[in-house]
Amino acid sequence: MKISIAAFTASLSFVVSEPEDLNPAPYGEVPPGLADGGQEAWAAFVEAAFPTWCIDENETRQTEKETCDDGTINGRYDPLYLTKWHSGEDPSLGGYPTNLDTRYPFEFASGFFGQSGAGSPHHCPSDFDNANANPKTCPKVIVDNDIGPNGPGHMPPHISLAALTRAYHEGTFGDVEDWFDVEQHGCRVLPTVLLSMIREYFPRDPVDGSASYPPPFTDLGGPSFANMTNYPYPLEFVNLVGDSCDAEKAKRPGAFVDCYETHSPNMGPGSENDFPDYLDAGHGSPHFCTQDGKDADVSNDWCPYIFFGPNRGKYRHPHIAFSALEVFLANQAGVEGCGTTWDDNDGKYFPATPDTSAAFPKMEEVDGHPDDPEQPKLNKCGFIWPGDDGDKRKAVPGVFNIELYLTPTPPSRTRKLPKCKNGKARKLRTVQQMVESGQ
Repeated sequence: MKISIAAFTASLSFVVSEPEDLNPAPYGEVPPGLADGGQEAWAAFVEAAFPTWCIDENETRQTEKETCDDGTINGRYDPLYLTKWHSGEDPSLGGYPTNLDTRYPFEFASGFFGQSGAGSPHHCPSDFDNANANPKTCPKVIVDNDIGPNGPGHMPPHISLAALTRAYHEGTFGDVEDWFDVEQHGCRVLPTVLLSMIREYFPRDPVDGSASYPPPFTDLGGPSFANMTNYPYPLEFVNLVGDSCDAEKAKRPGAFVDCYETHSPNMGPGSENDFPDYLDAGHGSPHFCTQDGKDADVSNDWCPYIFFGPNRGKYRHPHIAFSALEVFLANQAGVEGCGTTWDDNDGKYFPATPDTSAAFPKMEEVDGHPDDPEQPKLNKCGFIWPGDDGDKRKAVPGVFNIELYLTPTPPSRTRKLPKCKNGKARKLRTVQQMVESGQ
C-alpha cells in the first residue's frame, strides 16, 4: 500500500498571492507572546492545544482539581514529557500522539510488521537485523520530485512548522480559511496548500531535484517572527554541547545553532558539567543516551528527552507544535467544527486501536540514579530487542509505505551480525559475505 498524495499534488496547486493581496498575520503573531520569549510562548501555545494535567511540587499528578495552580485546565497530557516510550498509547502513561495520530501528511512511515523502527520514517527491510542494528540506519522515503508515486517523500514536521509560520506571517498564501477543507481534511491544513508553502521556503535544487531541510535547532529550519526573521524551534533542546556544538556551527556558517549552552542556561551558560556523569554529552538529537548505550549503538529514540536542569520535561515534538498551530488557525478562521484543542478535533479518537506506539528494547533503571528516566538495558552483546512488550507487529489503521520493507538489504551495505555467539563478539561483515558463508 502506498501513500497516494501524489495523485492530487500533481493536479492541484496553490497560487501565491500577489503583493496587493497580502494578508499577513490576520490573528496576530503566532504564537501569542512570542516577543516576550520564544520558549515560554511556544510552551503555552502547545499547552493550549494539548492541555496537561496538574502536578504538585513533587511532580505527583493531581486528579481531583479542575484547574491547575497556574490557571490552566487539568488536562490529559503529561506536563513532564521525558520519553517517547509510550507515545501513541493512552496519555495517562506519559506519552503524546505520534506523527501518525496527528495525521501528519508527509511522514511516509513504515508499517508495523514487527521490524525495528516501525511507525517511523525509517524503513528497515524484512531481513533487517533487529536485535543488533540501529533502525536509524535504515532509509527514509527520499525522492527528487514532488509528483511521483511517493509524492514529495518524507519531509520532517519541523519544516512544515517553519513553512506554515512563515506563510502565515508573510501573508502570501491568501486567506487562512482557504487553507482548510473540513470535508476533505478535517481541521488540518490541506496537504496541497502545505506542500506549496514548503516549496516556497524550501525549494528543490533545479538541477538534481534534491531538497535541503535544515534541523529545527537552527534558525535555518525554524519558524519565523511576524517580521519574517527566523529562529530555532525553542522546544527542541538538542543534545549538542561543547565540541559537538562547535562542529555543528562550523557546518552552518552564519546560522544560529541553539545548543545546550544557549537553550538551557542555569545561572550562566549551560555546559557539559550540567550533565549526569553517565550520559554521552553532545551526541546530537533531542535525546540523552548513556555513554555505554551509544557505544552499543542504541537508537537515540530509545533514550529520554531532556530530564535535568531548568528545562526538565519541556521537550515537545515539532509535529505536536505543528498540530497546535493547525488547531489555532482552523479555530481562528472559523472553520466549521474546529475547536480550541486537538482533542476537540482529531484527538476525539486518540489513542487509535491498535495504537501507534513503537516497540522498544528492554529498559532498565540507571544504577545509582533511581529517579532518572530508564535507559536501554545492555548486556555484553549490546541492547536487547525487543523488550517486554514484544515487537508490536499489529494492524495499525492508516496508510504506510511498504516498498522499502520489501526491498532486501543490498549486498554492498555493511550490516551487523549478532554481536555475541558463545559469549564472544562477532565481527562486522557484509551481507554478501554472509551469503557466501551460508549464513
